[in-house]
Amino acid sequence: MKAGHPGNWRWGWSGTALAFMLLVLVVLSSGCFSNPKPADQGLPGKTAKERRPLLDDRELNQVLVYYLTQDGSYLVPVTITFTPTREVAKVAVEKLIAGPQVNGLKGVMPDGVKLRDIYILDDQQTVYVDLTKELLQLKDNGQAERAIKALVLTLTSLGNARHVQVLVEGQAVAEVGGVKLDAPLSRPATINSLLKKDNQQGVQVYFNDASASFLVPVTVALPPGATGSDLPRAAMLALLAGPPPNSGLVRTVWPGTRLLDLKIEQGLATVNLSREVTGYGGGSAAETALLNSLLFTLTQFPEIDRVQLLIEGQKREYLPEGSVIDNPLSRPEQLNFIKH
Repeated sequence: MKAGHPGNWRWGWSGTALAFMLLVLVVLSSGCFSNPKPADQGLPGKTAKERRPLLDDRELNQVLVYYLTQDGSYLVPVTITFTPTREVAKVAVEKLIAGPQVNGLKGVMPDGVKLRDIYILDDQQTVYVDLTKELLQLKDNGQAERAIKALVLTLTSLGNARHVQVLVEGQAVAEVGGVKLDAPLSRPATINSLLKKDNQQGVQVYFNDASASFLVPVTVALPPGATGSDLPRAAMLALLAGPPPNSGLVRTVWPGTRLLDLKIEQGLATVNLSREVTGYGGGSAAETALLNSLLFTLTQFPEIDRVQLLIEGQKREYLPEGSVIDNPLSRPEQLNFIKH
């Protein structure tokens, strides 16, 4: 009996160990100790396998990114160039987060924010932008609105994406700084609104920032004599009127300039201005701002793709600083160009 005891004990211990090992394998296979699910599995009906990188159809080397004027009051679209890539959306968000590399502008994002991921899912209509927790440092509602708006404006100008879903550390959050983020965001109707009432009809024009270094798109109320049925004319009248008082913006057209006529035919807008338009007398910066504000203001309308400038009903070869205006001008390819 005693001789048989050690053998029985050894057999019993081995059987117990084997059973324990089998139990561990069952537990592990059940997922009790598996890695956490990917963040996007927390989104209804979505799995990690459905993620797709957000790629443009072709390689591009420039993008429009939104920063802030020096005083933080207005969003400013700037054109940034880089090495050609199809990952334009990723580059755009990284440039947005990094902030401008020039004087006169400010970044919109809090310090320390980084891009964790950017992708689309099966519907391809919504861009998912996953940022780090530093985004939650946005406490001021105005600052948060401008930061999120800049992000949405930047991304919805690329490809076919119509909506932007902002995530923080892989998870959807209810709000940041009072800005609701619990659902995808659409492109806002205005970039910088100077309208005093929510139901007031306005029109977008381009003025200079306080330093006259960058063009700023703002939506202003329809000027006297303008109607919503003719928005190109309303935009021209608003541009000639100059920015509202105390806006901190600078006019781009010389005071006293009058709109003598505006005709639109087959995509060509013929703008006839009074002689006061050249009152600046020279200065390449003033001349560039004049032409660019005119072109960006008018070519925002789908019925206009070219602009012919007349002065007192006559074509001129050049403006005082040498800008050629004898033929129709197209919308410039770059707005507020910044070379990084």
